[in-house]
Amino acid sequence: MANEPELFDIGQAAAFLQVSKASLRRWTNRGLLPCLRIGGRRERRFRRADLMAFVEAQSTSTPPGHVCGLYTSDDGRTRQAARLLGDGLDAGSACFLSAQPEVREAVLARLARRRPSLRRLLDAERLVVTEYAAGAAEQLQYWKGRFETATRNGARSIRVVGDVSGASLAQGKDFTRVLAYEAAYERLSRRFPVATVCMYDARVHSGLETAAVLTLHPDLFRHPVANLVS
Repeated sequence: MANEPELFDIGQAAAFLQVSKASLRRWTNRGLLPCLRIGGRRERRFRRADLMAFVEAQSTSTPPGHVCGLYTSDDGRTRQAARLLGDGLDAGSACFLSAQPEVREAVLARLARRRPSLRRLLDAERLVVTEYAAGAAEQLQYWKGRFETATRNGARSIRVVGDVSGASLAQGKDFTRVLAYEAAYERLSRRFPVATVCMYDARVHSGLETAAVLTLHPDLFRHPVANLVS
């Protein structure tokens, strides 16, 4: 009928949201996105209004911001990073993982267990993996270039997950270098639609260092703290 809402099949809905069909199936199975079931094969159909409401909900549930996460084990680091990146990919964000090679491999392996399309996401640079530069200036320039490219290419949101404790910048006794980098990154990231989680190893940093890090992540307490400790 003419007054019926416009319906999308799963391919059209995936293109509309700029996500994979697998993500749509996962969201509908979990009850996060309403759909209709049509015909004997129970094929999914989506209303435009439901898709628009989902986009709005996702944009408000993962707002731009700069927070830190703490981990107390290698497994905790892997679980936390994989969950944060998975949430970002589900929301259609351009995602970045910055960590040492062995950490990246563990996180990607965990993501791949639930995402057969991970290789396609990597090839399309929906997920970019990298390693922190040795110096703050070089790293900040890298982020600036990446953020500019992502937004120029149409990304509505960007998610960064970085294992700062494993970065070259955090090695050595002068922790003030890390704090200076975080302050400069805070200023840079505010210019873009970026949600950033800087991860720190609670086993290696002193209480004073941890307290200083917390003060440089002003958006931390707008989020459930339990989600950022592992």
